[in-house]
Amino acid sequence: MTLLVLLKLIVGIALITKGADWFTESAVRIAEATRVPRVVIGATIVSLATTMPEFTVSTYSALTSRADYAVGNAIGSTVCNIGLILGSCMMIRPALIDRPAITLQQGLIMIGAGALVTLLGLNGSLSRLDSIPLLLGLLSYIYYSISTARGERRKAIAEEGERDEGVRLLKDVALFVVGAGCVVFGSRWLVNSAEVVARKLGVPDLIISITLVALGTSLPEYVTALTATIKGYQEISVGNIMGADILDIVWVLGGASAASNLSIQRQTKVLDFPFMLLLMILLTLFSRSGNRIARAEGFALFAVYVVYLALMFIFFRTAV
Repeated sequence: MTLLVLLKLIVGIALITKGADWFTESAVRIAEATRVPRVVIGATIVSLATTMPEFTVSTYSALTSRADYAVGNAIGSTVCNIGLILGSCMMIRPALIDRPAITLQQGLIMIGAGALVTLLGLNGSLSRLDSIPLLLGLLSYIYYSISTARGERRKAIAEEGERDEGVRLLKDVALFVVGAGCVVFGSRWLVNSAEVVARKLGVPDLIISITLVALGTSLPEYVTALTATIKGYQEISVGNIMGADILDIVWVLGGASAASNLSIQRQTKVLDFPFMLLLMILLTLFSRSGNRIARAEGFALFAVYVVYLALMFIFFRTAV
């Protein structure tokens, strides 16, 4: 039984990762045909693609009365995205910020979303009523993203002229749909298997969701960020992480809390929320320092993530 559970867990993560890889690759090709800058692509289409695992896991968890998984997965992913993923990628290669004004706007929106969900969760729950400002935030972010993309596209066309890029569209759309299906199916296996693992290890569901499940659903972001970093396209990495963190809050938690009332544990209020906001603020500040994120700054983000994990396992390992 244990081997079967572990196998399902591994297969679930593999399906999410490969499905999101197809999902992301096809989305990037479709987006690039519209002449949108990389940082905007990373913060919109790529972020939407890579955040799909968090959305499906958290919404499914909410609908099946696993509130700790729904909240822990979303908040844990935001911390993992900045501290582990972007921090380690920037230690490999510093990131030059191609569009500093857009990056600053994304950072401020990200901090605003983090502050909003923190304030909403201080009373110990995210209710269906609380989902309204989160989903309104999602609509506002979509409007902002579309307006920014249109503005940047007009600039590119004015400078370089129109060009035809519609040859691969049908194949990319098909791959997009297949990837989404793999993500949804893999997410269900991941949640079911992680629940069994949590019980066998005697570890609280919240910690399992913030570490194991959050890392599993953040693998698409990691694969995207690492690949982009190695190829020298770090603008996609930074944009993807900022966009994904915004969507983790307004889309993932907004959708999950609309599906079911979510309880907020003491750990989330005193540890997860503060570290999430700290990492968001640091990332925004680092992206404005010389319009680049240096290796030392990547190390600082990673160090904050390590401290966060240490505090969690020291003080909340046996929490209920």
